[in-house]
Amino acid sequence: MRLLVLLWGCLLLPGYEALEGPEEISGFEGDTVSLQCTYREELRDHRKYWCRKGGILFSRCSGTIYAEEEGQETMKGRVSIRDSRQELSLIVTLWNLTLQDAGEYWCGVEKRGPDESLLISLFVFPGNRYLSFPRLGTGAAEGRGRGGGA
Repeated sequence: MRLLVLLWGCLLLPGYEALEGPEEISGFEGDTVSLQCTYREELRDHRKYWCRKGGILFSRCSGTIYAEEEGQETMKGRVSIRDSRQELSLIVTLWNLTLQDAGEYWCGVEKRGPDESLLISLFVFPGNRYLSFPRLGTGAAEGRGRGGGA
């Protein structure tokens, strides 16, 4: 029983994860977002990828983009991916976000047996992040709250 508790504890300890990164990222329509997934040293020479999660009963990938040579940016549509083996990180950038981009994605590393992967949720908000407000002109509202006036 103690062995089982010890093994379970090892699985839950911080830093055990093969991949680390954000659980959620967000942006507005038209924005560009970037994220970084870091991986353990033993995964340095393995193939890395980014894909959209699909499937209901079984997880599968769609729109997979693979990192190519060390430090070289690979592009597919509005997505780029770059593996920085020196920094043990995978950098993913998504340009010109649309509402249809919202969903769940895998940041993954291929290896013998099940891949190491991190599930990341992307939220895309409608509209523009830069809201414009009407300018307050001179008038009755100006000067309210100041002392000593009529």
